[in-house]
Amino acid sequence: MSADRTRQYGLSMVELLVAMALGLLLTVGALQMMLASQQLYDTTDSQSRIQENGRFALDFLSREISKANYQTEEEIPANQTFLTDPVDCDACNKDTPGLAGDQIAAVFKPRIAKPTLPAGFDPEDLRDCTGSNNNVGENDIIANVFYVDTDDDGISVLYCRGFNAAEGKEDWIDDGQPLVDGVESLQILYRVETGAGVFSYVALDKVADWAAVSAVRVAVLVNNGQPIGSGNLETRTFTLLDADPYSPYDRHERQVYSTTIPLNNVIYGDPGK
Repeated sequence: MSADRTRQYGLSMVELLVAMALGLLLTVGALQMMLASQQLYDTTDSQSRIQENGRFALDFLSREISKANYQTEEEIPANQTFLTDPVDCDACNKDTPGLAGDQIAAVFKPRIAKPTLPAGFDPEDLRDCTGSNNNVGENDIIANVFYVDTDDDGISVLYCRGFNAAEGKEDWIDDGQPLVDGVESLQILYRVETGAGVFSYVALDKVADWAAVSAVRVAVLVNNGQPIGSGNLETRTFTLLDADPYSPYDRHERQVYSTTIPLNNVIYGDPGK
């Protein structure tokens, strides 16, 4: 065997370039798969957060607002299903044009003596929406006030705050309690009879008799509750009930959720009797 045949040669420049190109293609493919997997995870996580926030917001609103006009041995005044007077009351129902939207104050009696409780009720379940019974007397009348505001991090949040509506005690019970992150807007319509048994859902300023309101329709605009969204940078348009369309340009994915809440204590009468 000759010395030329036993001599080992290195890679040529062409072979080296081809190997590098193939390696780069494999690396780029692997990176693309990793990025696609991460994007899918972020999208799935964001959608899950949005669905959870929307479901919890509607569940909490439905449970608390449906208690409006709850009475026991002492009747609530006829127009106190909601807190609507005086007009300039900070705790009263409001219909605002901004993105945060409306405010609703559902009125009920929070604490009663145990012997007068109807079956299935517990006094501890009838505190204000923040869970506080501080400074709340047995004969007080409470308004659970729901509204949207931003927290210290600039995230829109659904809040609830208890207000004592008893005569001579008109004041907030406690600080506002954040309920659900990511709720950007709360819009509300009220069911009123328009004649001959026909009902319509109208804005606050169209309600003539608050004692006759038998249901409310609620819509919320919800994102994932994070400072920065995980979607593409684009414009999306959302419409909630009678509010003007909202068209943000950002990376946040959003969803509109709505429900109709019957006011059982108005429709069926006082459960305490």
